[in-house]
Amino acid sequence: MRALQFTWRDCLFVHWPVERGTLRTAVPDSLALDTHEGQAWVSILVSTIENARPPGVPAMLGMTFPQVNFRTYVRLGRTPGVYFLSLDTGSRLAVRVARSLYRLPYYYADIVTESGSLHRVRSRRIQRGAPPVEFEATYEPEGSASTPEPGTLEDFLAERYRLFVPQAGRTTEIEHDPWYLYPATAEVSAESFFEAVGLPEPKRETRVRYCPRMEFHVQTPTRIEE
Repeated sequence: MRALQFTWRDCLFVHWPVERGTLRTAVPDSLALDTHEGQAWVSILVSTIENARPPGVPAMLGMTFPQVNFRTYVRLGRTPGVYFLSLDTGSRLAVRVARSLYRLPYYYADIVTESGSLHRVRSRRIQRGAPPVEFEATYEPEGSASTPEPGTLEDFLAERYRLFVPQAGRTTEIEHDPWYLYPATAEVSAESFFEAVGLPEPKRETRVRYCPRMEFHVQTPTRIEE
């Protein structure tokens, strides 16, 4: 059953290759690390979430807020998905809803975004008792957009349709069309995101992609079957 629908706008994807042994310490043992050709990855995704609401509610009554999420790629059995290391958002209500309904590690943050030919985002976590985290990026799409080819690294990083929260014994299905991604350039400062979850900041080159818009439907969480 669908529980939420919303639009992502000005989506930035920043991907880093990481060592599997190091990443293993940040992911629950019940989830297997998913890799592409033996390489593990983490990603930061930035977007403005527009008109978040239950199905049937008019878009004008939905919530709109910026978000920065930090995720990695996992499997439960043969099922691929994502595991969120953290999610920062500029809406206190979104934090409460996501934590209560989905048991996700959401934090309230002061997030400022600027959109145009050049996009900027600055985020500073301000939730009391939470690890201090700051993030800043300036990014610009370039070239032509394309849909990831099945089996490619692009497909591995983008086309994920399930999230896992094993600490709460829950999983949630995500519905959206295939991504249509532009190559992009970006200047990114994200060291504290890694520090907050006990990971060293990767020194290897990032992969950056951009999507102007994507529609999402999120299902009601279900129990993870033993």
